[in-house]
Amino acid sequence: MALLVVLCLSIVFGLGMVFAKLTSNKAHVQSFISSLSLGAMAGVAFLDLIPEIVEETSGLGYLLVIALCALGIVILKVLDHFVPEHEGSEESEEGNLVHIGIMSAIAIVLHNIVEGMTVYSVASQSLNSGITLALGVALHNIPMGALIYSTLKSESKGKRNTILILSSFSTFIGGLVMMGLSSILSPSFFIVLMSLALGMVLYILFWELMPSALHSKEKKTTISGAVLGLLLVIASLFLE
Repeated sequence: MALLVVLCLSIVFGLGMVFAKLTSNKAHVQSFISSLSLGAMAGVAFLDLIPEIVEETSGLGYLLVIALCALGIVILKVLDHFVPEHEGSEESEEGNLVHIGIMSAIAIVLHNIVEGMTVYSVASQSLNSGITLALGVALHNIPMGALIYSTLKSESKGKRNTILILSSFSTFIGGLVMMGLSSILSPSFFIVLMSLALGMVLYILFWELMPSALHSKEKKTTISGAVLGLLLVIASLFLE
């Protein structure tokens, strides 16, 4: 049953992609999705990952966490050179969306694997607690799924589908890993993954989503989307 809970969580992540697909021809909706993800990413970083890492880390361990966080940022910065260029004039907006989508997918896959492992671990001990946790996680995963789809719609079908499937089922992969390796994994393993994920999320937040929001012409949509995304994460924390 624990693995079924994690599978359902992966499917919910895909609902965000379905929503983005149904509204893919509406520019203002796409702007709203991007700002929604901005708020959700900020919430995940500062209200979810950082408090969780601080709670599980002490003493000199903070130096390692900072180093791992910096490594997460560096990894995405290096990978920055292998994704489509997003500088230019005429095609800058579309290229920037693709760039954000690919970089976000990398960070979200790692983040979702950690979440899948956590949800499986909780659900295997208490099914009710696992379901409640999964509901909380689902609230901030929906805008993430919408972001991934909406930014990759101009990519080739094969590449887009591969990224979408991996992003969606990365949570389930985390559950499978936890099921197979729960007896040998130590708490420090989770700290390493969460610290790397935090660095990646911060990179997406400050180097990708934030600049895009600041240059957006639809200020009201951007602000309302970001606030809603943040509120979704806050609401999810009450269910965890």
